[in-house]
Amino acid sequence: MTAFGNRSMAEVKANLARYENMIVERRAQGLDTYIVPDRALGWRMQPGVRHPRWPYSTNSDGNRSSWPESFGEGDAVREVAIFGNSHVHGDESPDDETWVYQTQVRLGPDWRIHNLGVSAFATDQAVLRFQEFASQRRLDMAVLAITTTEIYRNLNQCRAFIAEDREIPLFKPRFTLAGRKLRLHELPTLGGRPLEAELDDPLVRRELRRNDAFYPRLTTQAIDVARRLHVPLPDIYRRLFPKALEMTIALCRHFLHLCNEHGVRPAIMILPVFWGGFPAGREFDAIARAFAGEVPLFDARDAFTPERLNNPREVLHHRANHYTGLSGGWVADHIAEGLRAAMESHRGGC
Repeated sequence: MTAFGNRSMAEVKANLARYENMIVERRAQGLDTYIVPDRALGWRMQPGVRHPRWPYSTNSDGNRSSWPESFGEGDAVREVAIFGNSHVHGDESPDDETWVYQTQVRLGPDWRIHNLGVSAFATDQAVLRFQEFASQRRLDMAVLAITTTEIYRNLNQCRAFIAEDREIPLFKPRFTLAGRKLRLHELPTLGGRPLEAELDDPLVRRELRRNDAFYPRLTTQAIDVARRLHVPLPDIYRRLFPKALEMTIALCRHFLHLCNEHGVRPAIMILPVFWGGFPAGREFDAIARAFAGEVPLFDARDAFTPERLNNPREVLHHRANHYTGLSGGWVADHIAEGLRAAMESHRGGC
């Protein structure tokens, strides 16, 4: 079996074909398509739909539902948007058990907390989504949440190269870094044809080979075989860690720059996962050092005390390692307190 993050081209094409068939079947059954491909972001959620398999719903902006119906749209005086991946979106939890929804409840109707998390997003997609959303509505603060898994996605353009994903084996844009300058590479695909057919196009494959660190190369496959034979070689994630961390910090800096352009106060959130294949690691310390004293830094590692981490697995996380309603509540307590303090500090400095 191919290692996670090191897949063959045949496996990738099979994953894409299964996805295409699944979408056809869902549409034939009249089911909502919760996530759809998107030229600007790679994929996005559709407005006003429910997921066909999970208890997720979206609002009119195409974001995860994140406040009670009793909180009227005109009530809020502070607008905060939180950007990130499935751990922001709240995968595996109903709308009202996500930590973003719980944060909204703790802060009350004077606040509006927008959940702009999207399953399988990378930091680059979250930053692009901020740029789009901030041009559409006024925000007081934008929070960019970082998890361990996503730093590698910032080097990737085809999610199916990283994992066999039933719901989102799609293509995405990414940035590359030349010195301190970021360059955006838009979707390498042409569109208008089956996803697996994109990989038969020499131009598409050339762009992916250039810009996707997880492109199925023979050398990478050979290293994987050698590792299975107990040759002491580092896996692809250890080899890519320095580059992935550098890119993630550069994207965070780009986010701060964009916030300044839009007149939005930025914050960075460290969102840890202490279990599964990618437990929280040293990259968080590097990110915290890079931005210490520069912007509000909400370090949710502080919410997971040793006593809490001794709870049974089912208390801490769902099957695919996302927060439960209880552990998400710990995160909500932490971020609600941090947001209050950040807003008071900002108001006091005006």
